[in-house]
Amino acid sequence: MEKHQLFLMNLPTHIMLEILTRLPPKTILICKRVCKTWLELINDPHFATLHFSRCRPGLVVHHSEMFKKYFKLVDFEDAYDYHDLPHDTMLKFNVNKLSSFFDANIVVDGSANGFLFMRDINYKHETLYICNPLTREYIELPQPGSVARYPSVVTHGFGVASKSGEYKVVRIFHERELDPRTRACRRVPSSECQVYTLGTGAWRTVGEAPFSYNSRLLGLSFRGNLHWLIEDLEGYELISCFNLETEMFQPFPPPFPGRKLLGSLAVLGIWVEKSWAKEIVIRKIPELAGPSFEVVQALKIFTDGTILLLWGDFFMLYYCTKTGTAKEVDLEQPSGPNSIEAIHYVPSFLSLKRFPLENVSPF
Repeated sequence: MEKHQLFLMNLPTHIMLEILTRLPPKTILICKRVCKTWLELINDPHFATLHFSRCRPGLVVHHSEMFKKYFKLVDFEDAYDYHDLPHDTMLKFNVNKLSSFFDANIVVDGSANGFLFMRDINYKHETLYICNPLTREYIELPQPGSVARYPSVVTHGFGVASKSGEYKVVRIFHERELDPRTRACRRVPSSECQVYTLGTGAWRTVGEAPFSYNSRLLGLSFRGNLHWLIEDLEGYELISCFNLETEMFQPFPPPFPGRKLLGSLAVLGIWVEKSWAKEIVIRKIPELAGPSFEVVQALKIFTDGTILLLWGDFFMLYYCTKTGTAKEVDLEQPSGPNSIEAIHYVPSFLSLKRFPLENVSPF
């Protein structure tokens, strides 16, 4: 055993780098404790970049039970004849230190290159964070200096600009004006947009957002753009695209007009944007039907065609497209009433300390 240990310790650095960067995050966390040499190697920014390029994507799953919340990292195992969602308590984390009151106020609103965008919602104001659950680091963003007298925040987004590689948080809000007759606040139709670039320490107002935004929907990041499902001033649904490089909005039409899925009883349709061809339609599952389960998210399409769904706030399911049947995923959740949230996540050892002007804290 000692000979094997000495052999590993004496390997050239570039070979050790090749070996360690191919290991899963859980194993790397163990390797950091083996010796100082490995710790320094794993903490090197080059290691983080190389490991991220080889790491498999997964999910951050968020469980809620009364005032208790916890997060865990879930991996994807995907082969033609097999799929699974392995998870481990070692990759479980909580964010008690971030929240002012109970961590039940923490929600995850985005993910980019291993960083999570999180919000702490309390009765005074909302606090925004960027955190890395693997390095156990977080940044608390400064409060935006709103240009509106009575702002009402309706949506956020988080992503990476495609050319500059800058990480940006986008905040869209409506102005509210005071009705002189009733003394009540009423919403103004237009929206304002603010951007925070990590490493700058300040928010910037980039102008007016040209559409009315639905506060229930977050900006989804894809290839350097944030996307929202929105309504124009006439009530028609569009997809709004915000380019994180140019910081400009551009709308484009959805695959079908109006709000209904072509008059069908489907709860989810999956379309391909190139030709807006409909690929998959998922019908209602009777045992899950009801007002509490109207929102359905497709999280992953496995190689064998099985779709991983988040159905409402309480069920994660495997949906077999061949048979039209569903099976609940066992995530070893706590007993009793609870809810589930999930977001795509690629584990990363990139440190938040890479951003100047940011106060990075451990959790």
